[in-house]
Amino acid sequence: MMKETIRPDTPKKLFGMDPLQVKLGIYGFILVLFVSMLSLKPYLPRALYHNFAEIYDYQFFPNRVVLAPHPGQPWTTTAVSMPDPDPKTAALLADLKTTALLVIENGNIVYEKYSEAGGVDVVSGSFSMAKSIVALLTGFALQDHHLKSLDEPISTYLTEWEGRDEGKITVRNLLSMTAGLNWNESYSNPFSITTEAYYGKDLHFTAFRQHGIFAPGTRFDYQSGTTELLGLLVSRAVNRSLSQYASQKLWIPLGAEKDALWSLDHEEGIEKAFCCFNATARDFARIGEFVRTDGRWQGKQLLNPDYIHQMLTPNTLVDGSGMPANDYGYQWWILHTSKGDVPYARGILGQYIVVLPQKNRVLVRLGMKAGKLEGGHPVELLALVDWMLR
Repeated sequence: MMKETIRPDTPKKLFGMDPLQVKLGIYGFILVLFVSMLSLKPYLPRALYHNFAEIYDYQFFPNRVVLAPHPGQPWTTTAVSMPDPDPKTAALLADLKTTALLVIENGNIVYEKYSEAGGVDVVSGSFSMAKSIVALLTGFALQDHHLKSLDEPISTYLTEWEGRDEGKITVRNLLSMTAGLNWNESYSNPFSITTEAYYGKDLHFTAFRQHGIFAPGTRFDYQSGTTELLGLLVSRAVNRSLSQYASQKLWIPLGAEKDALWSLDHEEGIEKAFCCFNATARDFARIGEFVRTDGRWQGKQLLNPDYIHQMLTPNTLVDGSGMPANDYGYQWWILHTSKGDVPYARGILGQYIVVLPQKNRVLVRLGMKAGKLEGGHPVELLALVDWMLR
């Protein structure tokens, strides 16, 4: 019996297939896998293309206009300005690509600087500072009796969860990030639900595919999905879009100088309540000044000060790691200092609206990068507050 002669240059077969067939099979499998992933995660191409969120992303999202009054009410600038931050803080801000740094004191501009990427009229993204704006709109909805109580079950407005345990979550639970839902707050993972919410085109579907895993009101979990539900709830309660309500209750009464833009999930869709409110540094400062004055503007009380105080009161629960979560109120962060509490709105990449009642000041910092956290707060935020409280 003759043996088969195998030439040295004859490719070895794997599972009866030659190397070309194996390669084609692998490529085919990868293609099928990718197509299958796209059917489940249709936002992936956008997420992979843009790689990571940036402060000017509103330029490729559909937006709804938050109308400002025309003309607006420009800030006045005092003759005496604040000194620059110390060299160490200034270097840190430069390293983190700060685009805007603005300080308001007693209703007047006392410090204002921009990088080449920023400017007085440049519209920039809020990221999670939008959450703090949603908290204010919730207060207005309560004051206007569109909401009966913060302790109402959310199923009163979010009827998709009527008859489910999730429907028993209260408005207050959403405000305080104690809803007990399973949202995983991850920004770097392209497969995370937060990435889906940011780049996806069906926020309603994304928001309602959450489910409860903890009893509401028992622990704190920072979750963008919670704010998205809150935004939907407020919009339904007041029977208008969040952008329209923000214009009516904030932008027009506060004399904003420029229309803002609130990014949507798709054309004529719903606002990304958890992020994506886009405005100038000067107009973001109006939010801080409004909070600093306990809901007053130019001598007129627009929002109940009791609600502002509740909003800025830290919760008394623990977070998922068992640590006290006493640095968060209703969608606002709270920094505890030796000179008193400093509430602030915060967005990724270092977007801040900082309220310093101790000095009658408001600070706005916008930029492209954030520093590491120390004690739960970004290092540049700590440095800026130290500068402000001197």
